[in-house]
Amino acid sequence: SLDSMARQKLRILCLHGFRQNASGFKGRLGSFMKKLKHLAEFVFVDAPHGLPFIVQPHPTQLNGEGAQFPAENGAAASSSSPLAYSFQSTASRRYAWLVTKKQENLTSTEWEVANEPFDPSQYQKQTEGWEKSYNFLKKTFSQMGPFDGVMGFSQGASMAATLCARRAHDVDIDFKFAILCSGFCTPAFVFKGLIECPSLHIFGGTVSKDKQISRDASFKLANLFNPACTVVLEHNSGHIVPTEAAYISQIKNFLQRFQ
Repeated sequence: SLDSMARQKLRILCLHGFRQNASGFKGRLGSFMKKLKHLAEFVFVDAPHGLPFIVQPHPTQLNGEGAQFPAENGAAASSSSPLAYSFQSTASRRYAWLVTKKQENLTSTEWEVANEPFDPSQYQKQTEGWEKSYNFLKKTFSQMGPFDGVMGFSQGASMAATLCARRAHDVDIDFKFAILCSGFCTPAFVFKGLIECPSLHIFGGTVSKDKQISRDASFKLANLFNPACTVVLEHNSGHIVPTEAAYISQIKNFLQRFQ
């Protein structure tokens, strides 16, 4: 209708996952954004913690687990790829919102050897760097805002959840809703009381192939939000943002409330 065409598109700030970057996340969300382009405009930023380059063993040594978001565990190529690159290309810098104590002390030009299989509990050790990321995002709101919503994937969702918790106390962080995909509660932030922020939680359900963030971890995060304004959307596609029609229609329903 003309009425809906006249409505302004929602501006959504997107926070990538651990060891990813803005351009990679934008690429992965290509079909998701296309299906929502009449409703929303998506803005991407690199997190402020540059990560050391990874020297990666051949991914087939990593238990044969080809992560669907291979960049998150440092693998430069998934095990299903015919080519296994040993070095990360310098053109593709990787970033994080939260880091381990060890990563915080490595400069981003150093090399870090990833000789262990992917550790699904690694995010529980990422306890450092929240304040730097929070201040960076405050600056992002003032320089690139206003934003109607924030969207985060995996570690980006855990960072976005802390923005939801802080937004009632901080005039610089102003938005109306959050979309949290494969999120978890970060140990780098203390949540007090229910978070009063309309939120859509999208994560792998009981039959999901998400090897990186468990359904329980994402549920635990969803339960920090006031259930009166929380929508939970479970899918069975693994560690990704789903784009099938059934999910997109529910995401549209959620977004249309804020237009």
